[in-house]
Amino acid sequence: MKKMSVHALKDINTVLMNKRKVGGAIEAKSIRLRSGEEFLYPVFTSLEQTRGVYQSIGFMTSEGERLIVNVDEIAIMKDLEHKLICQLENTHAKTYLLTDTLNYLQRLCEVNEGCLSSPFKREVEGLACDIGAKTLEKHGYSDFVVYADSTENIVSFTQKSMLA
Repeated sequence: MKKMSVHALKDINTVLMNKRKVGGAIEAKSIRLRSGEEFLYPVFTSLEQTRGVYQSIGFMTSEGERLIVNVDEIAIMKDLEHKLICQLENTHAKTYLLTDTLNYLQRLCEVNEGCLSSPFKREVEGLACDIGAKTLEKHGYSDFVVYADSTENIVSFTQKSMLA
């Protein structure tokens, strides 16, 4: 998956609602509130709506703070992108999301032990791409890594791995 521009709150909502299917996270270059507070590289974690109207948005700052603000308090959000977890600039959000995804991958492998169905392989491949080759190898999943391009994203994984 390449970095994709995000154009509206609806796009943020779509990614958050389909997290397991599309992977990655949405990160902005910055967000500034009407109060003047500015946060660099926020990663969006929630978007709440009531009766079809967006009310609040949650994000993790580059300092690791988790904030929820009313959408009316947002002055500007710059350069929103849908990225793989391994591509995030926000190290706190990246660490949190990598840990969560690695735990999910481990549990998925345990539940599907000995069963290499097509949907399982597709989901594992998506998770592996999201996590990145270096992190997979660092956590003992080196059998997954067959080819990693220059941006360290997984292109493929082997069937002969810890899954079999």
